[in-house]
Formats: sequence, C-alpha cells, structure tokens
Amino acid sequence: MFKKSKKVSFLVVVALLCFMFSSVMVAGASPKRIGITKFETNNFTVRVPGGGHYDIGLGATDMLTNELAKNKSFEVIERDQIRSVLDEQAFGASGALDDSTAAQIGKLVGLKYIVYGKILSAGAEENRTSVMGVAVNQLNIKVQISVRMIDSTTGSIVWADQVDGNVKKSGGAIQGIGSVQTGVSASVYDEALGIAIKKIATNISKQSPLEGCVAKVSGRKLYLDIGREQGVQPGQSFMVYKEGETITNAAGEVIGVEKGDICKVKISSVEGQMSVATIEGNGAALVEQGNKVRSL
Repeated sequence: MFKKSKKVSFLVVVALLCFMFSSVMVAGASPKRIGITKFETNNFTVRVPGGGHYDIGLGATDMLTNELAKNKSFEVIERDQIRSVLDEQAFGASGALDDSTAAQIGKLVGLKYIVYGKILSAGAEENRTSVMGVAVNQLNIKVQISVRMIDSTTGSIVWADQVDGNVKKSGGAIQGIGSVQTGVSASVYDEALGIAIKKIATNISKQSPLEGCVAKVSGRKLYLDIGREQGVQPGQSFMVYKEGETITNAAGEVIGVEKGDICKVKISSVEGQMSVATIEGNGAALVEQGNKVRSL
C-alpha cells in the first residue's frame, strides 16, 4: 500500500512539473512580432484574360500573412502599419528594400522579424501536342520568388531562399471539330503562388518552432499539452526530445541546454489546449511523460 502511494505521488509530481513548464512556456513566451512588406514585382504586371491585371506582389503578401497567422508563435502585423512607416520615413519613394532598411523599418514598427521579397518571374509556357487525333494544349504556370527574413534587432539574415511554385493545366479537343483553350486566370496564378508561399511559410515557422510537453504516454500514442489555441494542426509533425545538462559560457551564464532527439510524431487530432500524436518509426520505448516536443 505504501509503495503504491509513493508511485502515485511520483506521477502526480511529474504531471505537476509538466504542467508548470507548459504554463510558463505558453503564457510566458510571448509571440514574436513579425511583419511582411509587399513583395516587389520589378514593375511588371501579370495580364489575365479579359484585359485585366493581377497584382501578384500584393497577392503574395496577403497569402503569406494568412499562412503565418496560423502559427501562434508569431504575432503578424498588418502590412498597412508597415506601409505607413515606409511613407513617413521616405522609404517608399522607390519601393525597394534591402537588409539594412528592412531592419530599420522593423525596429520602428517594433518587430522581431521582418520579411520582404521579390517576385522574380511569373508566367506561363504553352505546349501544343496531338495524341491520337486529339489536340492537347498544356500550360505550365510558374511563379518564382526570392525572400528574406531579417532579425530587426540585429540586422542579420535569419533565413533566405528562392522558391518556386508550379501548376500544370491542360485542355483538348478532336482536331478539325473544335478546340478547347487552356487559359491563364488570376486563380491559376494564385494556385501557383500559393504553392510557393506555403513553402516560404513552412521555412519561416521553422525559425520559431512551436514547443510543448508530453502530458501522457499510451503505447505509441502521445497526449501533448498544446492544441488548437497554440496553433497545432492535424497532420503536423513534431520531434520528441529530452533535455540534458545546461550549457554555460566562460562567464558562467546559462546559454542553452543539451537536447537529445528521441522520435518523430504526427498529430492525429487536436482540441483546444491539447492534441494527440502518433509515434512514427522507432523510439516509442524511450518516450516518457515530461519529455518536450518541438514542431518540425
């Protein structure tokens, strides 16, 4: 009876420590403020059927804003606030930014990070072929974006890359009877742009991963203390890890902690403040209540 009581007490203590860590992490670690400027387009416009024009730079900014807003590790600042600072500080004369001016703007708006980019190209290539008497028109729509993420406090480049978004559309008809045109509408460009933007948002989110704690272990199923309110989504992948000894510098100041990865898990269901994950691959036997998790 005494041994059983000690075991129960131990589990209660572990659960309490896990809860305390999670509360400090979620409540104490305030979201990082991030801003996105309108993506430059080098003064080119995308023409769509009907004689209209599509502002692909504005579309890219709005899409990235919506994607990053899903990550509760960030507080996304509306582009209108950044635009007003650009105008007030006379940065808006040319509309062009570089790492230095981006960092200055970030400081003025009170951002931790600022993201700016350029639409390098956006267009469609048409290929016409004939298969068994059927004329086939195929369009390859490609959007190419260059993007940078700047730390406003240091002016350093946190992440930079060149990303593509590709979409293929096709249509056809029997030769001599009629033809089906494969047109390029704004929605098609949005589709290609959306693919590129999701890649950008994923890489930006990796710079500030969502973290939590394993609240309960049930075989290959884990219950995490972070859920929908913290930005967790079904299908999202996390790494389970265990913290070791603290790392100090020459002055004896704590600068980090050793982290040992255990296994990868995938979120299967999400509730308000908790989620359920399934262990992928090996490592299930090593997972313990109180282990930490970070988004991948």
